[in-house]
Amino acid sequence: PQLDGGCYDLFDRICPVSDEVKEHFLAVYPQYEKKTKVFHNMIDTDKIRKGAEKPGGFDDDFAGVRLLTVGRLTAQKAYEVAVDAMKLLKERGRNARWYILGEGEERKALEKKIKEYGLEQDFLLLGAKENPYPYYKQCDIYVHATRFEGKSIAIQEAQTLGCAIVASECNREQITDGEDGILCALDAAAVKEAVGFLIRNPDRRRAYAQAALKCPVNYENEERLLEQLLSGKE
Repeated sequence: PQLDGGCYDLFDRICPVSDEVKEHFLAVYPQYEKKTKVFHNMIDTDKIRKGAEKPGGFDDDFAGVRLLTVGRLTAQKAYEVAVDAMKLLKERGRNARWYILGEGEERKALEKKIKEYGLEQDFLLLGAKENPYPYYKQCDIYVHATRFEGKSIAIQEAQTLGCAIVASECNREQITDGEDGILCALDAAAVKEAVGFLIRNPDRRRAYAQAALKCPVNYENEERLLEQLLSGKE
């Protein structure tokens, strides 16, 4: 509150992207409850689906299970946990390869860890991609094991394209555990168990992928809420 210097007094509306973010915000700033309304991320699902049909995606000849994560290479995304989980998966003999789309300040540290574990062919940092959507469509499991999220656009994109999803528990507002994906603790063993389960159970992968397609990624009232926010009306 001291850092913000009362800046929220100047706003007509405050729009957290999820109910959980709203809850945490109001725990610190209860005085702004009346002008705080959730406004979920809005994504262009038609653009995503059309993008997934364009040329691109994986260009190697790997025949095993492809794992995908999309996000900046930052501490928030906890990629070091993913590398540890991949090490455990390979020790169990799982025929999988993990691909990361994104760039960031953690690249060098991750490259060092990947090399130390001998995972250069198993955990691939592909960098940022202008069109990531073919990768979503072509992957077998989308993994989003992060330390914290407001609301993940990457998960919304994965759901739009019907991916089987494993996510850390901070993403519980977007994933219903055991119905449209798997939620797990953010540690290497838990991620390994969740991913390993889906590697061993292709029927469950397909079931979660179908359920993901039915998840609401945009909400019917968002355009109306946007009009209200712009007009200042309740």
